[in-house]
Amino acid sequence: MKRLLSAFIISNMLFISSYGQESYIKGRWNIKAGYSVYKTQFLYSSKSVDNNNYRLELNYGLLNKIETGIYAGYSRFMIYDPWISGPPGSFVGTTCNTSFYGINCNYHLLPHLIKADDFRFDLYLSGKYGGISIKRHGNHPEYSLGTGVAFYLFRHIGAYAEYSYGKFYNNDNFKLRYGISLKF
Repeated sequence: MKRLLSAFIISNMLFISSYGQESYIKGRWNIKAGYSVYKTQFLYSSKSVDNNNYRLELNYGLLNKIETGIYAGYSRFMIYDPWISGPPGSFVGTTCNTSFYGINCNYHLLPHLIKADDFRFDLYLSGKYGGISIKRHGNHPEYSLGTGVAFYLFRHIGAYAEYSYGKFYNNDNFKLRYGISLKF
C-alpha cells in the first residue's frame, strides 16, 4: 500500500511539474488554410459528386500542450434538390453555397518528449465540433477526432495534414484535410 501511495504521489508531482515548464505551444498563435473534399450522394442513385471545401482556422496555445480555436469554411455543394423536377428516372441537382463553422482543440504530443523553445515539427491529437449550413437544407452538425502533423519548412511557415474520424455531412466517416500553417 505504501509503494502504491508513493508511486501515486511521485507520478502526480511529475505530471504537475510538466505543466509548470514552458513550451513552444503556450502563447502561440496558429493560422491554417486547408483543403478537403466532401462527397454528396444523390438520393436513390449511386452517383456521387466531389465538392471542394476550403477552411480557415485560428488557434491559440492556452497551455503547454493544448491549443484551441475556431474555424470557418466555404464550399459550393452539388446536392439533390427535391423542389426541382426532371424527366422520370432522372436525378436533378443544384449547386448551393455552403458554410462551415465550429470550434476545435489540439493536444500536442511532442512537448512530452522534446523540450525546445521552437520546434519545426508538430504531432497532435485534434477534436472538432461544428456544423454545416446549406441554403434550403438547413444546418447539420459535424464532429470528429483525429490526428495531425505539421512540418515547418521555414521558422513560421509550414505544411500540415489532418486525418479525422467522425460524423461529417452525408455520413462520411473519415476526412483528410491538408494545407498551409502559419505560427507566430
